[in-house]
Amino acid sequence: MTKNKHYIFLLLFLLPLISQAQLPRINVEGFFLRDSVELGKTLKYILLSKHDPQAEVVFPDSTFTFTPFELVRKEFYPTRTVNGRSTDSTVYVLRTFQLQPVQRLQLQARLFFQGDTLLLTAHADSVFLIQHVKSLPEPLPLRSATQLLPVAEEFNYLYWGLGLVAAGVLFGGIWGLFGKSIRTRYRLYVLQKDQSQFQYRFQTATDRFKRLKTLEPLERAITLWKNYLTKLEDEEISSFTTKEITTFYADDERVANTLKVCDRAIYGNIISDDESEVVNALSQLAAFAAYRYVTIRDSIRNVANTR
Repeated sequence: MTKNKHYIFLLLFLLPLISQAQLPRINVEGFFLRDSVELGKTLKYILLSKHDPQAEVVFPDSTFTFTPFELVRKEFYPTRTVNGRSTDSTVYVLRTFQLQPVQRLQLQARLFFQGDTLLLTAHADSVFLIQHVKSLPEPLPLRSATQLLPVAEEFNYLYWGLGLVAAGVLFGGIWGLFGKSIRTRYRLYVLQKDQSQFQYRFQTATDRFKRLKTLEPLERAITLWKNYLTKLEDEEISSFTTKEITTFYADDERVANTLKVCDRAIYGNIISDDESEVVNALSQLAAFAAYRYVTIRDSIRNVANTR
């Protein structure tokens, strides 16, 4: 019984040594590439691990606290194995905004071995902070007033571009829904405006003819009538002869008779003592123009309602 206790005690004593002998060989180093740094400038820190190929070593990632430094980015390099020794390396690009004259960093790697995790700590390395401002006056002088410099205004192309696109989409949608109705209303408005202007000018020419009993206001009235119908009918009626106008309106007696009276007065230079015949002819021309206006207006409305 005493002999068995001796073997058990020897086994417990040697077990840590046996386990330690089974760990893979590994060496972790960490160091800066420069011995000094300026505030806010970047510098590189190298972390190396040299180990047996079967060892699984993990370096710190972005979740690690690099105080007093801040991590900017990491640069990885593939594992290299030479003569049975593997080398892993990672470059950490860091920067600092701390004001300590000497700043230290010590990183740890992790070794995964037989279900356990072992921390491997590299030796600490340090850098000196380059200070451009050696001392500050106490108290700090403050400027009570500062002259503002003029700043040129810049055109905001982005906002205006987005605004124009939004306006274009809105206008396009409205035009797609109500475009035909808007065009119809506008055309009817123009027709009504032209009709009112024609009636006013034609009546002015007629009244002048009644007062003066000369050919000039009569010719003016006939020209106004032809020009108005040219625009209303979208035909070159102003260049038509009396016969062509009569044919265009399917030999309408109102047009044929009144134009003959006016032609006889103009080309024959004949105005009777009773100018009522010419005045009546002008009234019939005005009424015919109003009739054609109503006909075309109603046809436009009917076409719009049937769509």
